[in-house]
Amino acid sequence: MSAPAKIPAQFFNAYPFHRQGITGKNITIAVMDSGLAKHPDIHPSRVLAFEDFVGGHFNSQTVPYYDNFSHGTHVTGIIASSKIGIAPECNIISLKVLDNHGNGSSRQFVDALKWLLLHHETYNIQILNISVGSSQANLKDENAPLNYWVNKLWENGITICCSAGNNGPMPNSITAPGNCKKVITVGSSDGRQFSSAGPLLPYITKPELVAPGTHIISLKPGSGYHIKSGTSMSVPFISGACALLLQLYPNLTNDQIKIRLMEASHTIPNLPYNMQGAGILSLNKLLQTKTQPVF
Repeated sequence: MSAPAKIPAQFFNAYPFHRQGITGKNITIAVMDSGLAKHPDIHPSRVLAFEDFVGGHFNSQTVPYYDNFSHGTHVTGIIASSKIGIAPECNIISLKVLDNHGNGSSRQFVDALKWLLLHHETYNIQILNISVGSSQANLKDENAPLNYWVNKLWENGITICCSAGNNGPMPNSITAPGNCKKVITVGSSDGRQFSSAGPLLPYITKPELVAPGTHIISLKPGSGYHIKSGTSMSVPFISGACALLLQLYPNLTNDQIKIRLMEASHTIPNLPYNMQGAGILSLNKLLQTKTQPVF
């Protein structure tokens, strides 16, 4: 008997915050993935830009957004679906770096990161969701071009949430760019059989925290919904949570956001530390306020 599907906003207890007007409104999230298909849950006015680094149609305003692999649409829906998403009123920048088989090159990835560096102020991009990873040996180096540009974006104030990867549970199996020290690396709280684990080294926590990653329901290209599993599905839970937090506290830095996320998490019994970091995020604890929030 299969496990029941998890509705993101319901499972993360986001609906009570939505009813209070905490919806991620006016926060822009970039999603690097296989693109975004049209769907009734995401109004076109919320898609501020679509850049296709696979088809070579970046910096073009004439190419309609699309997703011929479905992964990017599913990931984006967990963040931004008007019905089941964590941040149902946020804006989206869709960067297509994966083809119709889910494959992409480091060059396309780096081109997308460079585009973000050039345009993040234009679109007021505050969060970057990367549910993509590579286990190539040359990307283990923090100074590899891909990791270099990811770190460059963090240094320019963008909050970057990356997947830990699905190569676990062996130690030191985090994929790039989730292995970058500065970014927020997210594992799966319910995927101990696949969620990648971090190195057992002092002062380094990877992943920083975890979120649901198995049997997640989200958008299907065109219309309707379907289920996917993996740390790719865990990351958008955290990206959406960051959008809600930034709506409440717009002046937080990415370093402050990272600290708040970890402080608002609690450990999962019997799950190794290097698979969960600070543990699973409590949205209630993250967004609880003692003073009047700023909208």
